[in-house]
Amino acid sequence: MSARGVEIVADGIAVRGPSGIVVQDVALDARPGSVSVLVGPGGSGRTSLLLALGARFRTSRGTVTVDGTPLPRGAAHARRRITVARAAPAVDLEERLTVGELAAERRAIGGPRVSDESLADAFDLMDLPFTPHTLAGDLSRVEQLLLLLALAAAEQPGGVLVDDVDSGIAGTDLDRAWHAVRALAHSGPTVVATATAPPPPGASAADLVVVLPGHQTHLRAKSGGRR
Repeated sequence: MSARGVEIVADGIAVRGPSGIVVQDVALDARPGSVSVLVGPGGSGRTSLLLALGARFRTSRGTVTVDGTPLPRGAAHARRRITVARAAPAVDLEERLTVGELAAERRAIGGPRVSDESLADAFDLMDLPFTPHTLAGDLSRVEQLLLLLALAAAEQPGGVLVDDVDSGIAGTDLDRAWHAVRALAHSGPTVVATATAPPPPGASAADLVVVLPGHQTHLRAKSGGRR
């Protein structure tokens, strides 16, 4: 259902926060159809780094390329191809709205890319029932995450950025969350996520894990995603 995934390559990048550099010397090669996870505690700069990879935040040093075109020159292309599912507080779930209202809003924003068919396919992909009259705030934390992923997937993007995958989620719900992230990548787009801890053993969710802050540890769980 999704377009072919983008390739996001970062080399030696640094991100500056209000008090100075918060992340530096990060390298990442996110292939089409793969899952990369940026791991770190709150304040480690993971959200800013996530947004920088999608041309929504400027880096202080290093290079980021999307489909071979460096940022910021390729920023417009990157923003068209890469959707932000969640990056609070700027992009997050409006809990006062119903699932149906959020779907209608996504149709209006996404234009012809978002149709009733693409929305239905996205909810099926996330194994989430479409309950149009349910308030988003009444969903469980994992269901809220799956809803955000479904709405992003309905745009048929080349890449999806999702912040705080494991926020307020544990146990079997956490397994379900990471399974959904992997299912999304399998459908086509490149997925870059953030979390406070790597996916649990056996989740098979991550192709690449980058641990923040300090010296970045790069752990390749398995070979990169599909080309």
